[in-house]
Amino acid sequence: MMDQLTGVQAQGGGYGPPPGGYGGAPPGGYGAPPGGMPGAPPGAPMGPPGGMPMAPPGGMGAPGMGGGNPELKKQTQTWMIISLVTWFMCGNGCFGLIGAILCYMAGQAADQGNVADAESKLKWGKILTIVGLVITVLAIIAYVLFMFVFAGAAMVGG
Repeated sequence: MMDQLTGVQAQGGGYGPPPGGYGGAPPGGYGAPPGGMPGAPPGAPMGPPGGMPMAPPGGMGAPGMGGGNPELKKQTQTWMIISLVTWFMCGNGCFGLIGAILCYMAGQAADQGNVADAESKLKWGKILTIVGLVITVLAIIAYVLFMFVFAGAAMVGG
């Protein structure tokens, strides 16, 4: 039985080509039409196969994509500005910066027409920005109270 299997080996080892070879080029349908594309200057690139029309000058977007929601885009810009102001003015680097990044990503999602993703990222951007503002306000209040306590202790002790 093993003697029968050894007869199907190629010269370099392994199996040889399929019986009948690989065949030649596919029959017809390939290559430039006679005379080139209609209406195109000589040497111009060919259009897509199958004679499909070319994309319009602005390109073709996927169905349901693009356009976006202008109101949502406006909100993302507003909250991104608020986040950046809290990042610069309030000194809460993590919350303000991450909130601004999330608002930017929400604007990108709104531009692409992905409203659910944009709303979700905008929501988290708002939350982080507000948390950063609250922490900053609480830190300022704690600092002022701390200074009054030390000032009062210095007056009593001094």
